[in-house]
Amino acid sequence: MTTQILHPWAEEHVPDQSSKTIVVTGANSGIGFAAAQALAYKNAKVVMACRNLSKAEDAKQQILDSVPNADIDIVKLDLADLKSVEACAKIINEKYDQLDCLINNAGLGWIERTETADGFEMQIGANHLGHFALTSQLLGLLKSTPNSRVVSVASLAHYWGRIKFGDLQLNQGYSRVKGYGQSKLANLLFGLELQRFFEKNSLDIKSVVVHPGMSGTNIANSALEAGNHKLLSKITNAMTPYMSQSPQLGCLPTLHAATSANVKGGDYFGPKHAFEVFGTPAKARIAKHARDIATAAKLWTLSEELTQVDYQQAIA
Repeated sequence: MTTQILHPWAEEHVPDQSSKTIVVTGANSGIGFAAAQALAYKNAKVVMACRNLSKAEDAKQQILDSVPNADIDIVKLDLADLKSVEACAKIINEKYDQLDCLINNAGLGWIERTETADGFEMQIGANHLGHFALTSQLLGLLKSTPNSRVVSVASLAHYWGRIKFGDLQLNQGYSRVKGYGQSKLANLLFGLELQRFFEKNSLDIKSVVVHPGMSGTNIANSALEAGNHKLLSKITNAMTPYMSQSPQLGCLPTLHAATSANVKGGDYFGPKHAFEVFGTPAKARIAKHARDIATAAKLWTLSEELTQVDYQQAIA
């Protein structure tokens, strides 16, 4: 394995993952792909949970080209459709007898207002509510696996995000920035509240949250292209190498959270340097409003109502 594929930190410090089963949502591109590749190299069974199966197959082959002995499965997951989420969870629960880590990585952003199959605003629906439902439906498997973990990928965008409880679907005054910020704040609030849920119920599961800093993934560019801003997309693409780090570096907080022995439940990791934009994984700062327990609990209750899942029942 060469450093052209992985950052030296990943090669040196990610422990052997033999006998571990790890689900990565959105593993066909960006940070999810880089994390899946690194974990496969470290001998984990990697389950790529992806919406586009054709792209997932291409990504799997890319990993196999660099890691010929990789143990990789693919399962369809459309986080913008709760029926797909339920079907995905059912397959995982039936096929595997353990789940050492669930990496809630998939995300989209900076898009014009659209809705999920269930009528949710797309960014809060796919980024938060889909993962919220998926996690609840995999709790039994996580609970039966010693020292399991859930890793949620948030963002620096949580700083400007606010949960609009009176209009969670942003029917009034929608903007791409507002929608993305709300969804990423929701990821962080959920990850922290999930740890409190684990502790309250004495579960041997850790919930850890991460952010990638500024990483050169295709989220912003895809959004610009979808909005027919092709010139701006080209400019953004040209500037990305100078403004951000590669997905291989952006995935390091995820790898650290998923595999390091010294991680504690409730930890939040991001890049160490330049205001958490670049660098090796380190403890990250959490905005004051993201540490509000009452807000997290209110979002949790609302999320259960909207997705029609019951976390307490899931661990019964």
